[in-house]
Amino acid sequence: MTENQKGQTGVVLRVPKPNLQIVVLGLIAVITIFQTFQLVRINAKAGSSAVKTVPATNNSGSSGAESNTDTPQSMVGGC
Repeated sequence: MTENQKGQTGVVLRVPKPNLQIVVLGLIAVITIFQTFQLVRINAKAGSSAVKTVPATNNSGSSGAESNTDTPQSMVGGC
């Protein structure tokens, strides 16, 4: 042994060469963790903000069967 090797008693960690499948799976795992973190942040931010409710418009001239108050505007009328 040389002078440098006498004082060093360490563990050698052998890491196998990564193949394409391992790299892709690791990348997918990182993206999934990142997206989960973003969703948690968005949900926390949405829960803390005050939501204003919009009062429903009352169409006094129409009957209940013809009222479009519960129907989105994009679905009213048309062929």
